[in-house]
Amino acid sequence: MIDLVQSILDGDVSFFEGITAATATGWLRHPEAYFGQWLDDVNEKLPRRHSRTYLLGMGGSSSPARLYADWRPDSQLVVVDTSHPDTIAELDFSNATVIASSKSGGTVETQTLLAHALANGLAPEDLVIITDPGTAMAELGESLGALVILGDPNTGGRFSSLSPFGLVPALYAGWSVDELRDGLQGCYLNDDLVARAVHDAEKLAQSVTDGAAVFALGADPIFSGGALWLEQLVAETTGKSDRGFIPLIDGPVVLYTPGDMQYYHLLAALLAYHLGVDPFNQPNVESAKKEVFALLQGDVSWEPVAYDVDQMKHDLESAQYIAVQAYAPFSAGAALAGVRTFIEESFGPASANLGPRYLHSTGQLHKGGPTGVVGLQIIQRPTSSPQRISGRHYSFHDLHMAQAIGDYRAMQASGRRVYQLMVDDVADALALLS
Repeated sequence: MIDLVQSILDGDVSFFEGITAATATGWLRHPEAYFGQWLDDVNEKLPRRHSRTYLLGMGGSSSPARLYADWRPDSQLVVVDTSHPDTIAELDFSNATVIASSKSGGTVETQTLLAHALANGLAPEDLVIITDPGTAMAELGESLGALVILGDPNTGGRFSSLSPFGLVPALYAGWSVDELRDGLQGCYLNDDLVARAVHDAEKLAQSVTDGAAVFALGADPIFSGGALWLEQLVAETTGKSDRGFIPLIDGPVVLYTPGDMQYYHLLAALLAYHLGVDPFNQPNVESAKKEVFALLQGDVSWEPVAYDVDQMKHDLESAQYIAVQAYAPFSAGAALAGVRTFIEESFGPASANLGPRYLHSTGQLHKGGPTGVVGLQIIQRPTSSPQRISGRHYSFHDLHMAQAIGDYRAMQASGRRVYQLMVDDVADALALLS
């Protein structure tokens, strides 16, 4: 019997499935690496000419910022994790600090948003780039004279909340250095923290049936930064090899605090251990990206894929759970929550979030997790006019629709059922589903 608590405290991660753990568990020591002098030094360097800050990033490069911002109601940090042209058209980069955050430096949404910002008022002295060493984005930042902050290459995006990818946005969200140190004290590894995570993972693993179980979220990921962060952490860490924990809103309300981030890091990794899957890879994420880049080589049409109404109704009624994937602006969040509630009452368990945000969150689970999922894409037609992205041969209209089509095809290729509805307003989907 493996003593998991002692192994983790000793830094021995060889018990995890797969081969990635040895080079993906730097997060275990992030408190020691980043909560000391590093935090003071970075805080001194950050440009602060403007009160408003935009964070351009996706998945693990953006959701920690939302969690930190949840606890600062007066925060002037705006997280831009979308490619929807209507939301982007509302942004004013001329009087704002911009953080461009991407571990790989190649995230298409972050790259295109940064190109758009630089062409529409962003001054390089107001730009902060957070990325891993040696990326194209790091080179771009250096060439522009922007502040470049390097992350930990031995940690994946969804485990990076206690590193520069979470801490720098937290400083812009209104946290002071001292407040961060106090609030994150519970993230240092110790016997009690690790034992709690090991115990809770073992308990949750008892609910697994045929490789699947529900992970209860105490808040709505559409609105709660903490729930969004945790949803990705659990879904992307466990959802593979046709197994996984499915994050669904259930049970009592929970206020997710930054001080619990390390506990949830451990919990998610240990849940994957109990399922017998590699916690630190995401084997199905690249499939949708490849489809998107192929589509962008030609003309992208805003036409949905036709479907049989009776077949869709049958599939929704027989689904293990329904993943509602809304390709819509941020302003559609409340309508999307209403659609999810209707689907839950009419058909059964459902998750919901905006695309392409979910591609970097639950997208791995949808394609690699339990096979009983049914995807329901609701695509809201833009009202803004298409404009070519600076340095690209396509517009955000093209990119956004290509991402919907790309994930549709990737889900189908992985043997999942998926449908597309195209509407002028997300709420219009209720009539189609009725």
